[in-house]
Amino acid sequence: MADYDVVVVGGGVGGLTAAALCQYAGMKTLVLEQSDRIGGCCSTFKTKKGFSFDLGASVVEVPHAFEEIFKRIGKKRSDYIDFMAVDPIYDYCDLSRGIRFNTPVSLEGTAEILGQFSKEDAKAFLDFAKIYTPQIKELVENFFYSPCQSFSDAISMLIKFPGILKALPLFATTHQKIVAKWFKHPDILCSMAFQAFYAGLPPDLCAGLYAVVGLLEHQGIYYPKGGMIAIPKGIQKAFEDMGGKVKMKQRVVRIMVENGHAHGVELWDGTQITAKNVVTNINAIRVYKDLIGRKHIPWYVWRGLNTMELSMPCPMIYLGVDYTPPLQAHHTLTLTNPDVMNSYWSDYYLKNEIYNVGGRNEVMGLISWASHMDPSLAPKGHHVLTHMGLAPYNVAGNNWDRYKEQYIDDAIDTIERYMIPDLREHVVFRDMMTPVDLERELLHPGGAVYGIQTDLSHMAMFRPANRSKCIKNLYLCGASTHPGGGVPTVIAGGIITGDLVVGDNA
Repeated sequence: MADYDVVVVGGGVGGLTAAALCQYAGMKTLVLEQSDRIGGCCSTFKTKKGFSFDLGASVVEVPHAFEEIFKRIGKKRSDYIDFMAVDPIYDYCDLSRGIRFNTPVSLEGTAEILGQFSKEDAKAFLDFAKIYTPQIKELVENFFYSPCQSFSDAISMLIKFPGILKALPLFATTHQKIVAKWFKHPDILCSMAFQAFYAGLPPDLCAGLYAVVGLLEHQGIYYPKGGMIAIPKGIQKAFEDMGGKVKMKQRVVRIMVENGHAHGVELWDGTQITAKNVVTNINAIRVYKDLIGRKHIPWYVWRGLNTMELSMPCPMIYLGVDYTPPLQAHHTLTLTNPDVMNSYWSDYYLKNEIYNVGGRNEVMGLISWASHMDPSLAPKGHHVLTHMGLAPYNVAGNNWDRYKEQYIDDAIDTIERYMIPDLREHVVFRDMMTPVDLERELLHPGGAVYGIQTDLSHMAMFRPANRSKCIKNLYLCGASTHPGGGVPTVIAGGIITGDLVVGDNA
């Protein structure tokens, strides 16, 4: 007799979501987390100096996903996670040119701001929102919760939810083409460009879907009281309230497979835990290559794994400052031209180099000011800033451990140039998680926090399946599977996976 009905490898939000659904259905479920902190990339850590930093994820959109999981387990989200509304969404800066503006949640308010640059683009923005908001709503409420194991699943989905048909052209074009079609003013184009990198690609390669995903932010963005770790902690609490069990510092080194069936896991210390079903919440490439191994994988699956591209790494810099920084929003971005982003990808990233302008390194990225929303994250009179950057895993001519301090210096120089002129003199704590650190600590291959690259060839039925097609009783969730990366999206994927496990064992 198996020790558990379900064992989940990885305590990220996707794995916890799937686990909660299984436990609610009466299945004895265990979650194994390799670290001493729950949540994976959606987590928060505290330093000895009293600063609490969000490790990776910094805000959430799509509140529908959070309400959905708690509704499905018969509980109220508000009893477990306390969300605070964030407004404005972004503060866009280029102090080198004297430009600064922010965009509020309100569509009309954003149009008013854009109208200061171009009346035509402001009107285009409202028309853009009118056309694409219903399509995004259709995707969020239906596509995100539907299995997409095969073309037949995709067809069934379209028959069941015909409204998705209107959104299909978004998958067949690029971010840059859509944005360039609607907007002409260069600074407005810059404000629309950066979100392509959320998919780990430049605008001219990123799927058109990501050009309109920003409209989700205008339906509301939120930050959880207590930091991003409050999200996985909330789901964990609900799971445990139903009798589920979470074990920390439990490194899984092997998924036990016999005659093509998964029947449990083996831990680092040799302990074996048997289960009728195994769910993984770690990168799918690593699941198949490292935890299962070549001998259990058909040749065509192995070949497919070798063609998959990892998403772009996201180095995280953590800064504690001794004053209130001159920022105006939870997220601050440098205005970056789409052509610059495209050239950064081809001329620097693919060559394992840091972006260089006139002989000086520039570190592209976004600043999250979490203590503005929750002052408890920093000592009194202090604040926390997290810089989410973009850099290759293999930096040419450098070792990340050796290059780390120089990268932080380059980032601070860039931030001072474009966003916070006097930042360096107020920094009292500095550290970072390099792509190599992300791989070591979170087990993300190549430091790819978004899992698998998100272009047309890596979306929907082309991503690793939520129910394994080659190993029975093995299920997958997380950023590398359908529907993709980002906290709400991963929760939606956890719902898909949990539903498959429950349905297959009914």
